[in-house]
Amino acid sequence: MIKTGLIWSAGALAVMAGTLYWATGALPAGDIPVHWNADGVADSFRPREQALMYLLILPAAALFTTLVLALAPLLDPFRENLRRSRKAYLAIWAATMALLAALTAGIAVMMTRGVDGGGSNEFVRFVMAGCGLLFIVIGNYLPKTRKTFFLGIRTPWTLTSDYTWEKTHRLVGPLYMLAGLIGIVIAFTLTGLPLVFAFVGTVMSVTLFGALYSWWIWRRASDRDEGNQYVV
Repeated sequence: MIKTGLIWSAGALAVMAGTLYWATGALPAGDIPVHWNADGVADSFRPREQALMYLLILPAAALFTTLVLALAPLLDPFRENLRRSRKAYLAIWAATMALLAALTAGIAVMMTRGVDGGGSNEFVRFVMAGCGLLFIVIGNYLPKTRKTFFLGIRTPWTLTSDYTWEKTHRLVGPLYMLAGLIGIVIAFTLTGLPLVFAFVGTVMSVTLFGALYSWWIWRRASDRDEGNQYVV
């Protein structure tokens, strides 16, 4: 399982390395945009050398994510459940790496446009649509997971009842897929702050609902663990 994930990470990191190599020769002289507001307009600029350092942030994040995901099967107290959830684990691993690689390429392209390259909302749309696709993948696989510390809706109630975990993820999984689809739609229909708030609000609403639903289900779960046997 870890080996397959590392192969996906290696492929994504190779794409990122290629992007960095291309950007090194393609970035224009002078100030280069390194940050864009919700309308896709560049609002922060740095010299070429510093801009390249900014471009290293996502590859560094990909390396850190790879490390965490590679160690997860060794650290998770429910490691057998994580092994049984390997399809979901690997799908989310691969989708996350693909998104980070795509974002690195997108940022590099935006940087090469220089000071006058901003002013459109297409970069924000690109980011939101990519996140929407990621949530579709996550939602598709959540119902197929078992109780772990590294996947899914991890609340005190899902982690102390297998019944609660299963019921929660069977409902929240499709809702995340719906949130992802909504995210893709609004990515190409809204602009600026309304786009960002609508997407984040949709995802956060599903997450909050999942947490509250897990508590409601846990109250009548026959296998719930209330910790009465623990002595402190």
